[in-house]
Amino acid sequence: MNKYTSLTQKYLLGQKKRSLLTIVGIILSVTLLTAIGTIGLSFRDKVVRQTVQEYGDYHVSFNGLPGEAVSKVVNNSSVESAGIISREGYSVISKTSEKEKQENPFAAPYRYLNLKGYDADAMNKLQVHLDSGRLPKNSHEVILSTWSLDSFATKPKLGDSLTLSLGERTVASTGEIKPINGLGDFGWDLDEDFRPQKEREFTVVGFMKPAANASWSSSFILPAITYEDNVKIDVDKNYFIFVKMKSMNQIQAKTEAMISSLKLDEVDQGSAIALDKDIQYKNIRVEYNNELLKLYGKSTYEGVNHSLLYAFAAIIIIIMGCTSAVIYNTFHISVLERISQFGMLRCIGATPTQIRKLVLKEATILSLIAIPVGLLTGTVFMKLLFYNISFLALGFLNDMQMVISLPILIIAGVLGLLTVYISAIGPARLAAKVSPLEAVYSSGSTKVEIVTSVRNSKLLGKLLGIEGQFASRNIRRNKKRFRITAFSIVVSMILYIVFSGLAGLLGQTSQSDIDYSYSVLYGGSSQRIDDSVYADIIKLDAVEHAYPFYINQVMVTVPKEKVNPKYYELRPGMYSVEEGKGYRTDNNYLESYGNNGLDALKSRLTAGTIDQEQMDRENGVIVNQKLRMTTEEGRQIIINQTQFKVGDHIKVRALDSDGKGQGFTTLTVTGITDQGLLSSSYNESAVIEFITTPKVVEKVTGNDKYSRIFILAKTDISNKPITDYLKSLTQKDAGYSYTDKVQQLAQAKNDATTAKIFLYGFIGVIVLIAFLNILNTVSTNLILRTKEFAVLKAIGMTQRNVRKMILLEGILYGLYSALYGTVLGITLSYGIHYLFKGAFDIAWTIPWVSMVLACAGAIATTLIATVWPMYRLNQTSIVEALRKET
Repeated sequence: MNKYTSLTQKYLLGQKKRSLLTIVGIILSVTLLTAIGTIGLSFRDKVVRQTVQEYGDYHVSFNGLPGEAVSKVVNNSSVESAGIISREGYSVISKTSEKEKQENPFAAPYRYLNLKGYDADAMNKLQVHLDSGRLPKNSHEVILSTWSLDSFATKPKLGDSLTLSLGERTVASTGEIKPINGLGDFGWDLDEDFRPQKEREFTVVGFMKPAANASWSSSFILPAITYEDNVKIDVDKNYFIFVKMKSMNQIQAKTEAMISSLKLDEVDQGSAIALDKDIQYKNIRVEYNNELLKLYGKSTYEGVNHSLLYAFAAIIIIIMGCTSAVIYNTFHISVLERISQFGMLRCIGATPTQIRKLVLKEATILSLIAIPVGLLTGTVFMKLLFYNISFLALGFLNDMQMVISLPILIIAGVLGLLTVYISAIGPARLAAKVSPLEAVYSSGSTKVEIVTSVRNSKLLGKLLGIEGQFASRNIRRNKKRFRITAFSIVVSMILYIVFSGLAGLLGQTSQSDIDYSYSVLYGGSSQRIDDSVYADIIKLDAVEHAYPFYINQVMVTVPKEKVNPKYYELRPGMYSVEEGKGYRTDNNYLESYGNNGLDALKSRLTAGTIDQEQMDRENGVIVNQKLRMTTEEGRQIIINQTQFKVGDHIKVRALDSDGKGQGFTTLTVTGITDQGLLSSSYNESAVIEFITTPKVVEKVTGNDKYSRIFILAKTDISNKPITDYLKSLTQKDAGYSYTDKVQQLAQAKNDATTAKIFLYGFIGVIVLIAFLNILNTVSTNLILRTKEFAVLKAIGMTQRNVRKMILLEGILYGLYSALYGTVLGITLSYGIHYLFKGAFDIAWTIPWVSMVLACAGAIATTLIATVWPMYRLNQTSIVEALRKET
């Protein structure tokens, strides 16, 4: 024999079942790594594309930049490309009627078109979405917003000529040009006029869809876009520049250097830190597209970047550690059961180095077989997953595209190979340390320990009988085998608990804030919707529910001990006006969704009860004091602003129309909720909501008027009766307006459904791999002890006794492992949550449901794992089993 390592191939072929189990373990590990990498890359690709659609494909924008500074930005060495937008002026398309002004005292004097000139790069970067037609190709073509068409005297159509009188908005009382801030598009004054300057002819070539983040003022100031190549920059104009940097590294430092070179003053950096520069230009606004940047870990919030990086690194380490454990277990069991073989090789001259090389060569051969298969199965599995998703009309994931990345496959393969070698080093060193004499004398795993070394358990004997005592002794007499098998179960539980917690965390950060179909608003002078309108709405067949919405701002005295100290530390200015033993605050609203709204709110209570009669009698309110906010470091947190509890009394007073407070009224907290009735998300503004009955609203405020109705439409019939009625309502009374949220609501529900499919589908993969891992380890352990079980049968144990012993042994493995698995799983789950706190500071709770399911699953799987060994034992005679070399 030239080389001892040449025995490797013969052993692998001779022990096909054992080799196959090891290959399956490696394939599962590489499949998991490939699937996770592919899912992660595909998910990020989807989120990036969606973020680009909503926020634009740029990194930083300069709004209101003087013409003479444009070239310095565009030609900066850090800039890859820049989209330029010029202000072409405003144009009046209709004058607000006197009737509309009477019904809506806050209406703007005119409805304007805000015309801007986009170059091709700007249209691409800002993702202008067309409803029909095409984008403009020259300065004589224009596209209009679909929601502006009703404001024209004659509704424009595709191909129509349109003459616009462009000019400036002025202050009517002084004649001065109305100053435009960095945003420049929103807001108006009642003391406002228009000064025309020039006329331009356009051809209407397209209509664009409403922007996802359209402003509340969009009913009076409406966008229009023409094409301007902006090659020649007018120094008298202000421009919007949307920049894509060559590199996203240190993007804030590069932007600051760019601003510094321009010598701009009073630069409002939006979410970034304000700059102190030399005085020369004003009204410039610099904004970072942090929604896009953070997906690459390059946002201007370093804490967020580091948090996400560390959290995902920890997840990868956990996965690698767990997959290493799967392979390590297989190798370790294999080596322990071959101790006598290695001893024989030592007896005939093999050195420890040669034994070690033999095991590592075995790992190499198995890796060369299993890793390509794992890469293929991981890719095929993902392909099937995405193929099935394509048949689901469920919005968010429907547009998700599978990204097959060569670097991901290489990384998964390398990590898999690295995992195999790391897993094989320990067993290889163990095999190399075998003493020839001891190894030939005993096989390691079937070595008979001294009976007195294992203490009998009288309790187990009474509870489980002699079989239970044997099962307990079998586990305790071979600590190495117990640790290997238990570790496999523990690893599987850790995977499940950690990823279940991660799914819950992501679910909390992606909640929808839309839970209604239509909203009817009355802005007339009375600010009151007639009850007949509500009665008409609830009679419509397409209406599922309709809620009249009463809302009144109230002044509240919050006792100091009821202010959340953590929130006070973050926003001390919110509680700065002391009054008696508390703080006086104005950021509070007394609300009611009508009597039927209270019934719908019951399922959202976190404490207390809803009893309408009690609330009317005691001035009872449901308090919503939880909110989502972004800290100065860019962290998203969910926090209680105050700490009111059921039974607390709160002094409030309503504000008159002139802003003066009325007398105090004492409210009683009868319930606590984290979310309002018509939202599945948390408040994002620093308000406290007191939800009550219409009768209590009237007692506190002195009026019973409501100016808004929320409508939830049925999903199984056409909504046309609702829209027809709402359109007729706005035509009869210009004070009425309505918003259509049907499509947005459907999209939000679809996104929530598909997110759950995605997250729990992924957990399903984890569960499958964990199941196969436990099945592999436990069944292999029992199969390799066939001779041992045969000995027990030979000395008098019946088949029933052996079967009961094996089952009890599986249960005990599950129980012992569940204890360690839940402790480690909870610890790591909290650790991952803690790492994410830099980006999402969400309260962590012990995952009781995941713990129970993990424990039950581990015990059930160990029991299932005993089925095949018991069947095999039943089919094998005692003599045959004793002769067999496992």
